[in-house]
Amino acid sequence: MEWAVIINEVFTVVLIPLLGLITKYVIEFLHAKREEAKSKTDNDTLKKYIDMLDATIERAVIATNQTYVDTLKEKGEFDLEAQKEALTKTYQAVMSVLNLEAVNYLDEAVGDLKSYIMTGIESQVNIQKR
Repeated sequence: MEWAVIINEVFTVVLIPLLGLITKYVIEFLHAKREEAKSKTDNDTLKKYIDMLDATIERAVIATNQTYVDTLKEKGEFDLEAQKEALTKTYQAVMSVLNLEAVNYLDEAVGDLKSYIMTGIESQVNIQKR
């Protein structure tokens, strides 16, 4: 047999199937890396929006306290109805700061954005009381 025929046989029998396997593993590797990058991006985006939301809630609670609650407390008029109004004002202030993209993303990420914000407001009010 000639060397050219032997090399051609080896190439046909061994290398061509091997190239198929290598291609399969390269594609799987690239797919895994893409999913990993996507997951990291999603986590970074969620963290950014949650941090933004928490900071917005904190600022809104402080602003409501300064412009509404403190005045009513000085007058002795901060009753249950005023507390509900303060909660509503704070919630509206938070929502007015968030853009539509943030609202949609956060609502999908946390499940119930309104409940998350209301809980955050109540938590922040307790922190501010200390």
